[in-house]
Amino acid sequence: MREYLPFLVIGLASGSIYAIAAMGLVVTYNTSGVLNFAHGAVGMIATFIFYSLRVDVGLPTWLAAALAILVVAPAIGVVIDRLLLRRLRGAAASSYVVVSLGLLVGLQYLAIVIYGPATRSVEPIFSRSTFRLPGVNVGYDQAIIVAISLASALLLAAFFRGTRLGIQTRAVVDDADLTELMGTSSARVTTFSWMLGCSFAALAGVLLSPSLGIDAVILTLLVIKAFGAAAVGRLVSLPRTYLGAIGIGIGEALLTKWVAARPSLAGLPTSLSFIVLFAVLVFSRRGSFAELTTQAVRTAGGARARLSQARGRRFPARLLVAMVAVALLLPSRLDGSRLLTATSTLAFVLVFASLGLLVGLSRQVSLCHAVFVVFGATTLSHFQDAGIPYLVALVLAGLVLVPVGALVAIPAIRLSGLFLALATFGFGVLAQYLIFGTKFAFGTKALRTLTRPELFGISFAGDKAFYYFTLAVVVAGVLAIELVRVTRLGRLLRAMADSPTATESVGVNPTASRVIVFCLTAFLAAIAGGLLGSLTQVVNPTSFDFSQSLFWIAVLVTAGPATLGGAVLSAVLLVTVPAVFTAKAVTEWQPVAFGVMAIALAQAPNGLAGLFRMPDFTGLAKASAWRQRTTGSRAGERVAARAGAG
Repeated sequence: MREYLPFLVIGLASGSIYAIAAMGLVVTYNTSGVLNFAHGAVGMIATFIFYSLRVDVGLPTWLAAALAILVVAPAIGVVIDRLLLRRLRGAAASSYVVVSLGLLVGLQYLAIVIYGPATRSVEPIFSRSTFRLPGVNVGYDQAIIVAISLASALLLAAFFRGTRLGIQTRAVVDDADLTELMGTSSARVTTFSWMLGCSFAALAGVLLSPSLGIDAVILTLLVIKAFGAAAVGRLVSLPRTYLGAIGIGIGEALLTKWVAARPSLAGLPTSLSFIVLFAVLVFSRRGSFAELTTQAVRTAGGARARLSQARGRRFPARLLVAMVAVALLLPSRLDGSRLLTATSTLAFVLVFASLGLLVGLSRQVSLCHAVFVVFGATTLSHFQDAGIPYLVALVLAGLVLVPVGALVAIPAIRLSGLFLALATFGFGVLAQYLIFGTKFAFGTKALRTLTRPELFGISFAGDKAFYYFTLAVVVAGVLAIELVRVTRLGRLLRAMADSPTATESVGVNPTASRVIVFCLTAFLAAIAGGLLGSLTQVVNPTSFDFSQSLFWIAVLVTAGPATLGGAVLSAVLLVTVPAVFTAKAVTEWQPVAFGVMAIALAQAPNGLAGLFRMPDFTGLAKASAWRQRTTGSRAGERVAARAGAG
């Protein structure tokens, strides 16, 4: 038992930092109803600024930390609340998720542009000398971190219970409209909460930096571990959130000791917080996680009308024919790396078109799409090693991922909006940490090789031949997606996206529809992953990590999630543009631009693709025809009246 004591101390210190970050999440969510996916990114930016003030400017550690935590982070909170979120009042929950994801992507890649991708080491903030407790040595820095976390929790509790502003904050959470009638500005209270929450994120980042260094990706992810603790507290209870974070920290440390002799489970400690997150969200009693954002609930009669009138969108036959015609001509103009870029663009059209079924059609934000893509490639590789012909192996790889899609659909049945996004995010992280290192994915060598197809004695190993093969598969996949959009399933998904409560009230069971769309999405994404893996002929765990799912959401929302044109534009912007415009400014700032544009276009009907769409004059024409008929009939009546009078 004594050998576990050092791990217990380490876990208590790391859990204390998670608690600080998690309490910041709970504070902002309680007052605004927005779960900030960029919470870790805010802490990361503030920590980078702390580093610059301390190292580059030469300020004392305490002053640099104070400026980062008490000035920079609150300023970011004001910007998030007043400039980004207030314009979303009354918007769907998915819009809030997209804005916070765009902020995460923008801040993370902005830090990489400014500070570079390398991890920066940070000198200790507190003394690392130790003192003795029974059976274990404890570092002064660890004890100070635990004390800061506990003091923060107590002060936060005292603030909410014993100060006027704290009581006003609790009142805004309970009933913002009534609070306004009592003379309290709910907007100011919400702004203060965002300032406070961002300060907690910055404090967690600063405290983590000496042990982990400062890295735009790692620091963002580690602060995001607070999501698991926040879920334990149901995003409303600070005491339970604090205890959940301490438990997760201690559990991670003890599991690190336990898995030392079990290399196959090496990813378990890192995954614990996401296991907790996914389990709490999926297995909690239905209704335990209800979104705080209030949205108008439409009547059942209105739902019947919308469901009966929801016509499937027109099949984009002319657009599809035009795109295929252009794609068929490209190989005659391209060769070498440019042809490979064109092939990759085609495969990503299928990636984004399948993701558009969720984001654009049913307005469900899934953050584990990269899991389907990467496992499509690895499963295809395993089937090829077993001697199965390529085309059969590709279809089987897609079918293997269908049950995974059904598994991911479980949260979609029970949850919606930001909680669905949070659950799928946890699933994506779990898949990477727990499965990527096993023989079922990349194997012990962390590498899988693939060969290009040979069908009916015809080899598609050449770049041009494989391009045409990819085009045929992508066209088949896009046809399936567009058929879904124009059939009854598409109408049901649009109706449920418009008003799920009202749609269910007229007897529509959403379960089957949601399971089907997730299964189809998983199948097509796996097919796209197989094509991408065959293009490069090798995949490894870094080819498509879980963070790509977040990035793809930002790209798709920017380009347009609701139509085929948006999927094509997404692929072109992501793959073709940086390959053609190779200037450093383009390649470095492109991800930042996607984050900014996702924020700007979160409420747009169809992103950039929607901006280039011709206006629909059908309604105007009908109204004009009605006026002409009405005017004509009235004129006829007047003529008849005169004739009768004469």
